[in-house]
Amino acid sequence: MKRDRFVQRRFHRKGVTLIEVTLTVMVLGIVAAAALPAYTNSILTYRTDSAAKRISLDIAQTQRLARQTNSVRTIQFSQSDHSYSIVGATSLDRVAQPYKVSLELAPYHSQILSLANASQSSTLLPNIAITFDRFGMPVQGVVLRVGKGSTQKRIDVAPITGRVSIQ
Repeated sequence: MKRDRFVQRRFHRKGVTLIEVTLTVMVLGIVAAAALPAYTNSILTYRTDSAAKRISLDIAQTQRLARQTNSVRTIQFSQSDHSYSIVGATSLDRVAQPYKVSLELAPYHSQILSLANASQSSTLLPNIAITFDRFGMPVQGVVLRVGKGSTQKRIDVAPITGRVSIQ
């Protein structure tokens, strides 16, 4: 009878052993190590897609401004500081500041990898401007590449129509 109470207490104890905790932590570490590259890749892809969409929308906005105001409008890109600005437009969130977007800052954490004219896409330029006439047509076509590392997006501005496409 004494032995039965001892057996019952031994099998009904509460808590976990050090071995169980160690095994659980090891399994979680292995799962986290396997998931980390996929997570990092998805974050890079999301940031690159967001930067490309923002650039595309701002190019389209510049084109609309040219049509609406019946004036020439320009958007300038700089590869050296990975930013672009709409000439003559004011910032949406900073009063009396020019409209400038830095792709290196949050939420994009991306870079302008290359800038080129559509007609001479093999010649890379440090700075480029897309100028829209008063009808919203670009003076020249442009090819941009944005991203970070191996994750890249290509943004094409058609030379005649001004249509923006992301690839």
